[in-house]
Amino acid sequence: MRIKAALSLVVITLTCISPGHLLAAETNTQDLAELSAISNPNDPCFGGCAPYGVPWHFEAIGAPEAWEITNGSSDVTIAVVDTGIDDQHPDLVGRITRIPGCGLGQTNQYSTSHGTFIAGLIGASANNSLSTVGLDWNAQILDVRVMNGSNGRTSDIAAGIKCAAVHGADIITLSFVQQGSQLSPVLQQAISEAQDAGVLVIAAAGNDGYERQRFPAAAEGVLSVGAVAQSLDIASFSTRGSWIDLMAPGEGLLSLGAGQSNGVRLGQGSSFAAPVVAAGASLVKARFPYFDATQISNQLVRTAKTHISQVSSSQYRILDVEQALKQPYRSHWQVTETGQVIALGESEHFGDLTTRPLIRNVTAIAANLTGLGYWLGQTNGAVTAFGEAQDLGDLSTMTLNKPIVDMATTPSGNGYWLVASDGGIFSFGDAQFHGSTGAMTLNKPITSVVQTRSGYDLVAEDGGVFNFNSPFLGSAVSENMGSSIVDATSRVSRW
Repeated sequence: MRIKAALSLVVITLTCISPGHLLAAETNTQDLAELSAISNPNDPCFGGCAPYGVPWHFEAIGAPEAWEITNGSSDVTIAVVDTGIDDQHPDLVGRITRIPGCGLGQTNQYSTSHGTFIAGLIGASANNSLSTVGLDWNAQILDVRVMNGSNGRTSDIAAGIKCAAVHGADIITLSFVQQGSQLSPVLQQAISEAQDAGVLVIAAAGNDGYERQRFPAAAEGVLSVGAVAQSLDIASFSTRGSWIDLMAPGEGLLSLGAGQSNGVRLGQGSSFAAPVVAAGASLVKARFPYFDATQISNQLVRTAKTHISQVSSSQYRILDVEQALKQPYRSHWQVTETGQVIALGESEHFGDLTTRPLIRNVTAIAANLTGLGYWLGQTNGAVTAFGEAQDLGDLSTMTLNKPIVDMATTPSGNGYWLVASDGGIFSFGDAQFHGSTGAMTLNKPITSVVQTRSGYDLVAEDGGVFNFNSPFLGSAVSENMGSSIVDATSRVSRW
């Protein structure tokens, strides 16, 4: 069986320039200085080189801010299973590795422009005063050529995927689509074996402009990627639909050319959105080296920017590398009754109440959705926001019947509930009121409020549970319980 990649994916639309112009674009520093001041990195086309403007995709995905956190790690390997890479391009020297027998090997017969363009987006060398720069400055790029021009045999592609996985690839990027509406069993097996080996497989969604599923992007566990234009609307050519996990820049991208010119050029296609995501994944792996493939994928998706199309009103997620690196995954804070916050794990300390005198009544801490902020709640109903947590209001000006004993955030992280010891519930932000025990006679006072997927539970000192817009899952009420319940928690997020 043969796979013929969609022409718009492999025979890409490029705005090419002549060798003379390429030379000028890479060496005429006087013209470059007039276009933009370049501080870091010093690669000329990062700040804009004639005849091109400033590459837009770096800013769109938060690359400069991400580089302040990590530039990547040489311990991470991205396999480009594609048309081959021109490893003699000056901006790729030392970045490309090959494994004998892995793929079809090097060739002079077929163009490697597609694979070279992909490699440049991932890892064109930084700060070498040459052409442009990739998103990951240190990752190893494993070249696995499996295609001859725009055509490839299923058996060769499957063998290339398996070989990349066996030889230590952390991430495999696939920029082709299979003809037909179902995934080849041979490709399915290869992808499954790679996933079983711990590899994150990322694939381009296609360039047919429709919503139909395309493979291998739609395969189980594969991180599927569509393309957006500079407006951040879905690119007109990109396959779309709710089945696609992430969107990324894929129109008017600047990367490396192959062949004698060894210069730069423009390209477009979901072929190129996928490796941008792959490089983002490698930065996440460098930042969180203990992450497995699923955690990397989840981190990219959960931290992506939600965007609503101005054309179709459809909603989708766009890669945000900055937030993928900033938002902690293993986070935990502790707070004392005097308002001192202790940050643990990957958490940051964003401030506390220790500089305020005579505070002895802090009773709760709750984190916002990103983990880049939190709220402190006091028994008098005062709430103080720190970091990126927004001030959504509190009860500090009210006279309460009973003290506040706990608080919980909504699943969106854009609201919270305060609960008093009599079960009175107070809602702020997008938190909705679903009921309370404030008017009931309780055997024991309420000690905690627990977020559920669609409501909340109140838990009493004797273990009694009161459900509000949430299912009853049991309680700890027992005559044999030797001590009081002081707190409770739940887990409702995807990670």
